[in-house]
Amino acid sequence: MSTARHGGGRAWTLATAALALTLSGAALTAATTTANADSAGTRAPRTDRLSTAADGSQLDGGSTDGAISGDGRHAAFVTRAPALGCDTYLHCLKLKDLRTGALTGIDLGSGHLYGNPLLSDDGGRVAFTANKRFATPYLYDRATGATTRLWPADPPGRNELGAVHAISPDGTRVAYTVGNRNGNQNARLLYVRDTTTGTDELISTPEEGDKGGASVADDGTRVAYQIGGYSEGPDDSGDVFLKEPATGARVQLDTGLGTAELVRITRDGRRVLFNAGGGLYVHTVRTGATARVADGRAGSATADGRHVVLSTADGLRLLDLRTGRGTDVGPADARAGHGAVTAKGRAVVFSSGATDLVPDDTNGVPDVFVRHTR
Repeated sequence: MSTARHGGGRAWTLATAALALTLSGAALTAATTTANADSAGTRAPRTDRLSTAADGSQLDGGSTDGAISGDGRHAAFVTRAPALGCDTYLHCLKLKDLRTGALTGIDLGSGHLYGNPLLSDDGGRVAFTANKRFATPYLYDRATGATTRLWPADPPGRNELGAVHAISPDGTRVAYTVGNRNGNQNARLLYVRDTTTGTDELISTPEEGDKGGASVADDGTRVAYQIGGYSEGPDDSGDVFLKEPATGARVQLDTGLGTAELVRITRDGRRVLFNAGGGLYVHTVRTGATARVADGRAGSATADGRHVVLSTADGLRLLDLRTGRGTDVGPADARAGHGAVTAKGRAVVFSSGATDLVPDDTNGVPDVFVRHTR
């Protein structure tokens, strides 16, 4: 399942002029609700183990694929722990209330494997991919306990596979792909589901190629997506596009930059963050300008685009693009997915096999952790 990979060398040097161009005057939207872990303020930075039982005890099986809500109250992770009714060949997807410790299982029945959970800002909705015979995208509603399969009514061609790529911060839209097993046809069609109306809008057709990622603004007026996959080699194997579904307008954002990898579109649809050429770029929609703002490879970013999680040879680092302040948040083997950081960069979720991050880590398997930066 998808995780952020390591980039080489030292991370991030701020391009002051670029930041002035991309972030000046931008409305940086904050989440309106915070969990007690994020709102403590006076508590020192700390690392907690997220993948535990409800009573806080360590699990007897490995856990990966951590994600957290924008408000920091809820998190999701995939585990193989027998203590929770899971095992090596029967993965479980758990939703955790970080205030109470309560665990909720998102269960599609025997034989499913889970991955790539992504949470809305308030943790009310969880988008994820599950695989039994074929991978399929789903959406879980915490309020009702219902899980919905995401699939268009009549997609063109033969389609048997699907995957979730993004959920809008407000939870009203989910970007997902469908495709088949033939060659590079796994993600041939890109759709956005409107969770209010239940309708699916086709964003990218098979003729554009396989989709390597997608991100959607809260109001759905802009969708950013990636064609092709990421490669660190000399070939230009990935490109990033921005589309306005209402008009059909589509523009490539990474022209001349080689292989590009989408990070996200901001919740207001005004900026798109993507990796290319060993650095992070920000495209400003209003001006059409694209500028390099940091060195290193970003795997996750806050909904306002201000804070990014960079993968470096030394581990994960949280970078504030407005101030240039960087904070180490994870060890060298840490892996963070797209939904890894809360609003204002207050917390970052990652998986690691390190045994010295929290006291009494003796289970001998990878766990999911949350680093509170303040």
